[in-house]
Amino acid sequence: MTTNSFLSSLALVTAATAALLGLLHVLLENMRQHWVFSISILAVFVLLSIGLFFAGKSSARSSNKMAFNGLISGSTFGKMFLAVGLLFVYQESAKPTNQWFVALFLLIYVIFTVYEVWFLTRIAREK
Repeated sequence: MTTNSFLSSLALVTAATAALLGLLHVLLENMRQHWVFSISILAVFVLLSIGLFFAGKSSARSSNKMAFNGLISGSTFGKMFLAVGLLFVYQESAKPTNQWFVALFLLIYVIFTVYEVWFLTRIAREK
């Protein structure tokens, strides 16, 4: 996968996710208070995807055949740890009046996890 094709697909996934978030915030009043949180989480996952793409490209070319598998394992654990941390920090700092921010977070998490599996599979096939 070339960097240009990755960036194009990332832009498409990000725009589609942002549009979906915008629609949810317009249609569901309970989600409106979490607008800044959801956009921030979207930005975090975009940055994680960029980092994972370049790390994946590098580890796929590595002479260490376990580097790519280690990257996948590490990123999975790291994302789970980050997810719990971000949700906890938001809960404690913003004191939201409802729990809809968890659903927004999970929506973004699932979309970007599927996207990461897709582009990492393409990188792995190029080995």
